[in-house]
Amino acid sequence: MGAEGSEIPRSDAQIEFEESWVTPPFQPLRALGAAALTASGFGLYEFVLVSFWSAPWMGIHDRIPWPAFALLAIAMLATVGGIRLALRLDSPHAKMGFGLFAFLACVVVGMGGGRFISYAMRGTLNPPYKLNLAVGQRFPAFALPDQSGAIRRGPVMADADATLIYVYRGDFCPFARFELADLTRHADEFRRARINVVGISADPVERSKMLARYLHTEIPLLGDSKESVLAPLGLVQRHVDGQPDNAIPAFFVVDRHGVVRWIFSSPYYRELPRVSTLLDAAKSVIAE
Repeated sequence: MGAEGSEIPRSDAQIEFEESWVTPPFQPLRALGAAALTASGFGLYEFVLVSFWSAPWMGIHDRIPWPAFALLAIAMLATVGGIRLALRLDSPHAKMGFGLFAFLACVVVGMGGGRFISYAMRGTLNPPYKLNLAVGQRFPAFALPDQSGAIRRGPVMADADATLIYVYRGDFCPFARFELADLTRHADEFRRARINVVGISADPVERSKMLARYLHTEIPLLGDSKESVLAPLGLVQRHVDGQPDNAIPAFFVVDRHGVVRWIFSSPYYRELPRVSTLLDAAKSVIAE
């Protein structure tokens, strides 16, 4: 039998179906909208992760950084909107491509944003500690080397009506670096108000020197590697995994007699007072 005789006859329904098939439109505006929502959501998520450490308006100083959390929520909503818009495409290939792209972005934003929130609220907690100093008590006398190796004696500094002592975690902490950089930018305001600013950590002199060079700061960064001041204050975080000990952050304003007049400490090492708060606290001590 010939090839022509071996063909299977098609039904009228099959012929009618093939003739009525119409390729669905691409819908470029809807596709671009889905891509734009997805890209903007993912971009906003990356912006929060990169900029949080140097943007006070995101809540780096606050116990709960609501602005950063709000931006992450907007990013999540944008990627979900990208998924919804992609699923409304008529073209099956476009729906699959744009929908998968938006879904993957949504997964990354959701998981990454959740980890960021967990880190901000749980990962930045200080270990349990007890501050062994109260307002009205004298700050312990010290003689510690600064970043240049010179011995600085305190807490009362010469030619100062008040002294701001910032106990910071160490050069490894991004929040401490940000706070010291902010204090450096406002150093002239403290100087005009006759307020000395001093930093104390458990870092050795070499690390304090590198940090001072990195921040371009002249603030004395005192190294208490032997914990002669930090341990009596109760501001030492000890590690059992071989890592060096670090300080637990706190702020003290000391008057010209060495008496503590103002203290700031927090359960979170991320929560740090704004420079304006520190300046006002020191000025109030001088005005007493």
